[in-house]
Formats: sequence, structure tokens, C-alpha cells
Amino acid sequence: MDLIDLLVSSSSDDSDSDSEVLFNIFFGTPGDPTVNKIRVETFVEDVIDKYSDEQFRQQFRLKKSTAEHLIDRYQSSSYGRINEGRGRKGIPPKNQMLAFIWFSANKDSYREVCNLFNMSESTFFNHLNSVLDFFYDISKQVIAFPDTDEAKEQVAADFRKLSRFENVIGCIDGTYIPIRKPANKIRSTYINRHDMVSMTVQGVCDADQKFLDICVGSPSKIHDSRIFTLSPLSDELPGICDQRYHLLGDAAYPLREYLLTPYRNDGRMNRQRRKYNLMHAQTRVKIENAFSLLKNRFRQLVRLDFFTVERMCKFVMACCVLHNVCISLNDHLEDIQNIQDGLNNEAEVRNTAAYRDPDIRDAALRRLGEIKRDNIANNL
Repeated sequence: MDLIDLLVSSSSDDSDSDSEVLFNIFFGTPGDPTVNKIRVETFVEDVIDKYSDEQFRQQFRLKKSTAEHLIDRYQSSSYGRINEGRGRKGIPPKNQMLAFIWFSANKDSYREVCNLFNMSESTFFNHLNSVLDFFYDISKQVIAFPDTDEAKEQVAADFRKLSRFENVIGCIDGTYIPIRKPANKIRSTYINRHDMVSMTVQGVCDADQKFLDICVGSPSKIHDSRIFTLSPLSDELPGICDQRYHLLGDAAYPLREYLLTPYRNDGRMNRQRRKYNLMHAQTRVKIENAFSLLKNRFRQLVRLDFFTVERMCKFVMACCVLHNVCISLNDHLEDIQNIQDGLNNEAEVRNTAAYRDPDIRDAALRRLGEIKRDNIANNL
């Protein structure tokens, strides 16, 4: 059976069978006597363990102390197990986590990572599953909205320091993650407005650029407002905001009492509305900064080369969890330059082929948002 026949014969939509078939084709099956590969046997012990803090940070794009924290947490979980029994000695959890961070932070292939960390491609593939499952398991603890009145007020106070915008507990936006066409999917559904194959990640962040909510997996052909409407967040926000707080989003999102958007320049812009838009943009830029930090730290996000949507989603979620862990441990990526600290112009209307409210209920919700927005603008 040739390569085409193998690919055509696979019928699973979102399983890992496509990836496993391709691994066997290109790398050989585990234990194949015809494959005699030479790898670096003690890269961790002889090189990584001898890195200074700055050398480690340059290679892994995070601090050594952050990596040690992740390794300890992974080792103590049910996912950081060493394979035991007959055959080759199992890969220590430390090496598994370091290989994953190296892979995430550098645009290296599976083969390059495996050569450095002395494991076969199929072994790295299996350990990648374990590490991704570990990060997915802790994601609800690391990525979450504040759940007490005191915590919400602290987030709002942090935002207030930026531009004096009141009662903001998050900024929302979407970003494109370029991908290869997922196995058994239709390519056209993943084409974005820049004619690239990508998926959209919807994120909400606080003033420290830490993610409070992540929704990943939507094809980029879908409009941002539709992704928001279909996400669990759209149902949860009224309870989270409790009529007092709100998110800030660009004009692609529907205006709500709990989701404030900028004024459109329809010829009725006065000084208060212009000032509102400026303060709105100066605050909302935090989500743009958060996505910039995420993509600059984890270079695999330049283009994901996984075969299934499930694996792509788990990897993006793992990167978002790592992003939050780094911020919590004061591990900032200081070498990133030219990240915009503020906007001097009014908010740009991005991809705003106007998404119209389809029914009376949405019109009423929009009216509540207009009233709240006007009150804020008039009190500036």
C-alpha cells in the first residue's frame, strides 16, 4: 500500500490515527531493525543542566525557575509517569517537560527535538500527549475569571490605572493561528480574510495580560461575533459581570451591557464619544499585547503543523496556560520590542461587515449596552 492509499484509507475525523500512520511512514515503526538512528544521549545532563539562567532563558524563552516549577508540578501529577517494564528505559518527566517547552518555544521539528532529547519520534509523540493532557487538566485552575467581589474589584482597579476606565474586568478579542489543513476537513472553512488557513483563538485578559478565558478551535472563516455567540462565555458573562462590570471589545463584537464596544464614526461623534473611544482603545490594547506575548514566546504558533483539530486546540491551550504561569511567576519576556502600549487614534473597525442582531431580544440587549456606554461617555 503506498502513501496515498494509506491516507485515503483513514476514516477517523479527529483521532490521532492520521498522525500515527504518517509517523510510521516517515520515521519507521518502533523497534524497526532497519532504522539505526544516532541521537544526543545526554543533552539534558551535559548541556541544559549547565546553562546559566540567562542561557536557559534564551533557549527556552522562560526562566529556569519557571521550568523547575512546571517540572515539579508535572512529576507530582498522574501524567508524569515513567514507562516501566521491558525494553528501553523510560524518559524521565523532567526530560518530557523540557522537550515540550523546547518544542513550543522554538520552531523545531519533531525530528530535531527527538535528536536532542534522545527519544524516538513515536516516544516523543506519546509524551507530547501526556504533557498536553496535563496542561489541559490544570487549565481551569490557571485560566479563570475572578470569582469573588474583592478579586473582581482588584482587576477593575488595575484597569482603572491604565486610562481611568471604570469597572472593566477584561478585554476580549480574537487572533488567527496559522495551521495546516486539518485531516479530513474542508480547507475552505479554515480560510480567513487574508486567504490563509487558520483557526481563531478568542481570548479575554486582565490588565496584567493574563488570560481569563480562552475559546479555541473555531475555523477562521467564522466572524468574531459569531464565535463569541457560540462560545460558553456569552452565556456566562451576565452572571460574571452582574450588571456592574463589563468587558471591552472592538467593533466586531455585539454591544451589550456586559460587553462595551467603541462608537462607530457615523457623523455624530462629539468630544465625549471621541474621548470614550480613546480610553476604550488604550485599555483594550492589553488583549493585543497578550496575544503578541503569547506568539513571541511560543514560536510554534507561527504555524501549527499538527494533523488534527483536537491536537491543535490542546497545544494552543497548553501555550496559554504556560503564558499565565509565566506571568504569575514574574517571568516576563523582556526582549520583545515594539509591542504597542497605547493607541492614539480611535479604535479601528476590524472585520465589521455589520453583524446584525437577529431578533427583538438581541435588540433589547444592545439597547442596554448603548445606555450604559452613553452614561460612561457623558461622565468623562
